[in-house]
Amino acid sequence: MTVKPLNLQISPETLNEGEQAIRQEIAIQLYSQNIFTFGQARHLANLSVWEFQKLLGEKKVACHYDEADLVQDVATIEKGDW
Repeated sequence: MTVKPLNLQISPETLNEGEQAIRQEIAIQLYSQNIFTFGQARHLANLSVWEFQKLLGEKKVACHYDEADLVQDVATIEKGDW
């Protein structure tokens, strides 16, 4: 298995905003690069489904949704973790 390097860019402003802002920015970047699913990214960002969708909209990040995302969303709903 080959490990590809990641290029994540965190602005000084985000760094100054604290851990939550940093987690959200990393989650957005990992999601937008198709490295994390929606569920993985929202968990990293520590946001609900709706909060993360709103954040993606505010940052103008296009949503991608596939079968893996659907399976994860169903599991999340079944657990009541939404």
